[in-house]
Amino acid sequence: MKELLIIRHGEASHLARGITGGWSDSDLTELGCKQAIRTGLVLADMLGGRTFEVYSSDQPRAVQTAQEMARSLPAQMHFTPALRELNNGIAANLTLEEAARVAAPLTEPTIDWLPYPQAETWREMSQRVHAFLDGLLARDMQTAVLVTHGHAGVAAVFWWLRLGPEHWSRISFHFCPCSITYLGIDAWDERTIYKLNDTSHLSDIPSRFDRPDFR
Repeated sequence: MKELLIIRHGEASHLARGITGGWSDSDLTELGCKQAIRTGLVLADMLGGRTFEVYSSDQPRAVQTAQEMARSLPAQMHFTPALRELNNGIAANLTLEEAARVAAPLTEPTIDWLPYPQAETWREMSQRVHAFLDGLLARDMQTAVLVTHGHAGVAAVFWWLRLGPEHWSRISFHFCPCSITYLGIDAWDERTIYKLNDTSHLSDIPSRFDRPDFR
């Protein structure tokens, strides 16, 4: 794989309602739809002439983002649970205050911390995302676009940079709604970050929420 583009879903309704993210049910807001449409237009220009496919989380907010982007992208769309956000277990669909009451104390190492009952750890989520990306790599694809979530997007960047578990609690990345992260291989065969959390294409579309925690 020579290029991997990571798109975080657009602004979602749970953010406006104060609901924890993770595996909560959440659709795009009107603003989120505008962000996704604009992102599709920009990607169509960036990837013009290339053959690529779009792989999206099957959570509604990501599916809607991919569908709005598809208005401008001549690409096949695939939806998969492998690109879902970090599973927040029983905290799904709870308010942030309600989720805080059922949250488990932080334990070390943090990548094995189970934040809520029936949730998954950072290690488990990362292994899920990495296994999916290993599968894409085996297909010898040149370019792939992922539509995913904050934490899952971080896991994808770790995979691209080949950063193992020893780095996962020391390094992180921040993704705003409908940001574009563009990863590629340069002329020296080095794994390169060309864009990270780029929202310049949304400069005239205000973003009200950009925290990635369980989003």
